[in-house]
Amino acid sequence: MCSCPLFGRQLSLISAFPKRTSVRVVPPHLIEETENQAHGVVGSSTVVVLVPDIHSTHQFYHWYTELDVRKKVEWDERFRCHAEVLKQNVTLCDRLLQKADETQAFFVDLRVSYRSIKCRGQALQFECARLVTEKKRLLEFAEVLNHKLGYFCELEMITQTFHVGLTQVGGDDFTPLLHRLDDCFSFINSRPQYAEYAAYSLKCGQLRSRALSAVRSHVFDTLRGAVTQVRQMVREGGDNSNVTIAESALTSLTSVFYVKFRSAISCLRPIMDDMDTRARLSLASCSRREYAQVILDCRANYCEQRLTLILGITRKQIVEYSMRHPLLVFIRTGCAYLLQICRAERELFECAFPLEIGDGSSALWMVMEPLGSILHDAIRPQYILLNDFYTVAELVDVLSGEVLEEQVGRHGEAGTLMQPFVESLLADVRERLIFRAQAFIREEVGNYRPSADDLNYPGRLESPVESHSSSAAINIEIRPLGKKSEIDVNPLNSDKDFIDKKSNVTTFAHTKYNHRWFPPLEHTLSCLATLYRCLDARTFSGLAQEAVQLCSESIQAGSRAIMRQTGNLDGQLFAIKHLLVLREQIAPFEPDLAAYSIPVKELDFSHMRGQMRRMLAGELSLFSTSSDANALLVLAAKGAPRVVELTIDSRRDLERHLRMACEAYIMSVTRLIVEPMLSFITKVTAVRVSGTLDDALPICAAAFATPERLAEIVARVNDALISDLPACVAKMSLYLTGTTTREIIFNPIKSNIAEAHSQIAALLEAEYQPKAVHDIILKSPFELAKLMDAIVL
Repeated sequence: MCSCPLFGRQLSLISAFPKRTSVRVVPPHLIEETENQAHGVVGSSTVVVLVPDIHSTHQFYHWYTELDVRKKVEWDERFRCHAEVLKQNVTLCDRLLQKADETQAFFVDLRVSYRSIKCRGQALQFECARLVTEKKRLLEFAEVLNHKLGYFCELEMITQTFHVGLTQVGGDDFTPLLHRLDDCFSFINSRPQYAEYAAYSLKCGQLRSRALSAVRSHVFDTLRGAVTQVRQMVREGGDNSNVTIAESALTSLTSVFYVKFRSAISCLRPIMDDMDTRARLSLASCSRREYAQVILDCRANYCEQRLTLILGITRKQIVEYSMRHPLLVFIRTGCAYLLQICRAERELFECAFPLEIGDGSSALWMVMEPLGSILHDAIRPQYILLNDFYTVAELVDVLSGEVLEEQVGRHGEAGTLMQPFVESLLADVRERLIFRAQAFIREEVGNYRPSADDLNYPGRLESPVESHSSSAAINIEIRPLGKKSEIDVNPLNSDKDFIDKKSNVTTFAHTKYNHRWFPPLEHTLSCLATLYRCLDARTFSGLAQEAVQLCSESIQAGSRAIMRQTGNLDGQLFAIKHLLVLREQIAPFEPDLAAYSIPVKELDFSHMRGQMRRMLAGELSLFSTSSDANALLVLAAKGAPRVVELTIDSRRDLERHLRMACEAYIMSVTRLIVEPMLSFITKVTAVRVSGTLDDALPICAAAFATPERLAEIVARVNDALISDLPACVAKMSLYLTGTTTREIIFNPIKSNIAEAHSQIAALLEAEYQPKAVHDIILKSPFELAKLMDAIVL
């Protein structure tokens, strides 16, 4: 290494360098630590650096290397101290972790020991609980076994009791004994798996049969004893007062037959209540059937014993009523008497047997059925002999109104016993009523033969009546419906008895103005009014349809007879009047007639016409071998008649007959007034159509249409307007009292007359000379209207 001398400036910098590096720069966060370490160095707060004399670069590098090594040593010392401290801390942490692992191991051992102890404790507790449960189960088993053995012990005690004969049905210990026997039977019967089930079940059944037989015997003996006591008392009373058994009970229900009998059988009610409770609430179905059978047997014996007492007396009493009173009074009295017996028998029955609501009819049927048959047999021969329709209807009113609704309905449960007999009797009487009604309708309506006085119209209408008859007359109105003159009735001025269509249908025989009606009409209306309140709607509808149809036919027959006797106008007005009355008075029955129409089946052969035409045309032959051309085969295959179901509607037929009668009357009056004009117009039309008269010639050139002949025709019509038309209107007023009715019938007549005049006026204007028209006195439309309006309807 070569050396180089330093200059002065360089030497000054080197000398200043130690001063600058004498103090080591420390970071701010290490200042405090450095200070603390500085305080630990005694007698020095700064590092003294000895700077040797450096005269060459080599010395400088050597010194700088030593200085740098020393600085590195000083700098690494801090880290070595810190590392030493960290090593000590790591050693301490290792010892702590070792201690923690040892503690954790101790805790694991402790947990395992705890779990082992806990499992052994639970096992011990479970074992103790099992032992307690086993003990309890054994105690319960012993108790149940003791309880079950108690049934067998009880059964042995009951058997001994029955063998010794210490039980009495009426005693206080019989009901508890029967209850224990039922419990034993239910217990044994519910356990068929027992070894001796069959033997013990048979034994229980035998014991219960003996008990129930004892109950039957007790009830039968009590009832026979009660009957014997009553008969003995009646016999003693008859010996003392010299009267018979029948006479002692003819006037009222005596205390001998009911009070004494009640006192004798009152002891049966407790045991029968117990039987009824067991029959309804017993668990075993066989037990319920046995108890129910016992009750039925006791009730049957009761009914037999009661019948032996009251049957003969009741028959004699009813026979006496039938001989003493007329039929209607006998029905009222007999039903009232039988109703008293029903009430008394029900009360007496309840003294011995329990009854639920609605159970009285079935329980006492064996008693009441013979009694009701006695009353029915006594009444039936009498109403069978009745031929008068109204008497039979009154009989139905009495049975349905007074007896069934008032007497039977007012007595509640006692009336329920009586109701089947009254309904049966009412049904028989209604059958008789239907038969007599059919005969009445057939004889008095359909086959009625009117006398000369019945057909004396308008004589019957012109006969004097009471002064107040006009106020009671039925005002019959018709109104047009549609284009044709359809008939209807306006009941505004009708009799009050016929306004209410349901409840106020009364007997027509008492209605004013009826003496002017055709007798079949009176009979029909009175019959319908009577049947309406006596029969059901369906039956009434069938009879009403037949009656209305026959009445309509009878009115038409009477109309034809009056036409032959008096004239067409009287016959037609007769039909209109009575058909309107019939239609008005059946208005209350329309809902029933519409609801219960009568279906009728008929055979329809109309489809056979085509086959017959083919046969006559030769298309079908009797000797053809083809099935399509052989007449017999075709008729057999396609010619079978068809069944067509129709509905009988007498109301519709009545409307049709009434419309036809009105139209016939309108045409008759029209022809009576303007017949010459109509004939003239017909001839003119025929001439023009046939071409017998040249079209260039006027119609007046014909012989029948000369002005003189036409003037004569018009004069005849004018005379008819003045004389015949008022007479027709007066006659119509005599038959039809309703102004609106007459107006509706008269309006088409006025229209027809005006139409005939208008056609003649048109012919005059078109076919005749003005001079001829002036000579023919044809009324103008204004004059014609004034003339017809002046006619008072």
